[in-house]
Amino acid sequence: MELRRDLGLRSLTLAVVTGTIGSGWLLASYFAARSAGAASLPAWLIGGAIAFLLALVFAELGSRINSSGALAQIPLLSHGRLSGFIGGWSIWITYLCVPTIELLAMIDYLASSVPWLTKDAGGVQVLSGLGLAVAIALMLLFTWINLRGVASLARWIDSITIWKLIVPLVVAMVLMALSRHWGNLAIAVGTPTADDANTGLLAAVGSGGILFCLLGFRTAVDLAGEVRNPQRNVPLAMALGLGISLLIYLVLQLSFLVSVPPDVLTGGWSNLSLTQHGGPLAALAIGLGLGWMVVILLIDAALSPSATAMAYLGVSARISWMMGRCRLLPKPFGHTNRRGVPDVSIIASLLVGSAMLLIGAGWQQVVSFLTAAQMIALAMGPPSLLALRRQLPDETGHFVVPWGTATSALAFVAASWAAMWCGRVALQGAVLAIGVPSLIYALYCWRRGAAIEMRSGAWWALYLGVLLLDLELFSPGQPLALGTIAHLLVLAGLSLLVLPIAVRTALPQISPDALTNRLDS
Repeated sequence: MELRRDLGLRSLTLAVVTGTIGSGWLLASYFAARSAGAASLPAWLIGGAIAFLLALVFAELGSRINSSGALAQIPLLSHGRLSGFIGGWSIWITYLCVPTIELLAMIDYLASSVPWLTKDAGGVQVLSGLGLAVAIALMLLFTWINLRGVASLARWIDSITIWKLIVPLVVAMVLMALSRHWGNLAIAVGTPTADDANTGLLAAVGSGGILFCLLGFRTAVDLAGEVRNPQRNVPLAMALGLGISLLIYLVLQLSFLVSVPPDVLTGGWSNLSLTQHGGPLAALAIGLGLGWMVVILLIDAALSPSATAMAYLGVSARISWMMGRCRLLPKPFGHTNRRGVPDVSIIASLLVGSAMLLIGAGWQQVVSFLTAAQMIALAMGPPSLLALRRQLPDETGHFVVPWGTATSALAFVAASWAAMWCGRVALQGAVLAIGVPSLIYALYCWRRGAAIEMRSGAWWALYLGVLLLDLELFSPGQPLALGTIAHLLVLAGLSLLVLPIAVRTALPQISPDALTNRLDS
């Protein structure tokens, strides 16, 4: 059975919003402020610009290739099986982590009122046995909702997302009205040089969680095979959902900056520590005597991350479903039940996500890794778009990115920059998590004598090599370390050397391995 087209523009836009406003609204303002201080406001604009550039590219791709799990199918279409596996695998592993990180953030917030959910392990709060049981029970609930079909999932998302739109704005407005510490905007981050200030601003975009919060536009592409009139609704939902979410995050950031008591900023923003169990926003509310707001924050800490986790459990299954359909993963992953739901893939996402709950890393550390891996995965969009335009020159009736070549080049460079801003450990981890399984897949196919279009997929190795080369030569502390602006220019130049190679080595025609799955209609 095929997936069913039950989603309209409203539901798809709300799915984008709920994929964008999760645990990030409770934590990202705090970490961004610690990295960049008042410069966290332009940092959100930089993150928004990068997200909009990538969204433009994927709006055309999602309009052209309107099948669910298209992020795994697009590189297969344009560059063959090796590229398809690398692109699909990289986006799948990041999606699988999202439900886990959302549930960890939720339980950490709720533990302020229900302390038995967590326990202390060397000064770090981790899930207790009962907390782990609660998290797995929630994963089972989200799985049940997803197995009932996309229409059922949409009803849950629609109802919860309305709450998620209202609560952050109410919290932001009340904190700003009662605090009004506008002088905080002039307080330094705590670093002495302009270059360090630039570094803090860019770190806020990457490791501070800003881009992690704004990449929910992908949800529209992942659900495109279940959308009515996808040529119109996918690009519109991406634009509307991302625009609404960015506005909410900007208001939240401004509110946070002017709500922090000035006496805790004597050492600058980088030394800010709001350790109240229940999160930084709860700490500000308690300081103002707003008990009712703490209650609302705790309720939202249960609802917002839960809705995001529920959505990503479903969209991660669409990625593995498409990889199963295209024989990039074992065939059972491509199975759908009588409701038109990828049941095997959803169960696989449940099992992997539950296993990841045992990892005890903090929110910011996991977010840095996820952002780096997602930016590498999304870097496949620009070369795939330019290649598909050559491979399918006569296709019409879909959204077309204006100035496609220039927009794609800017998006590719921006993705490289953002991956680098996530930090050394996160970028190295992301390259290993993507590169090692891809090498194993290539060796497996070679031993079986299966064609994987090695020449067309080799640009991935070149791109990952460029990122590591930049990390080891030009990053701070390395032999040829550069200032912020010079470093950005060098990495942009290296990226622009890779992009035309990736486009020129694409398949002359779209891959026949994906032809039967390219359009569900």
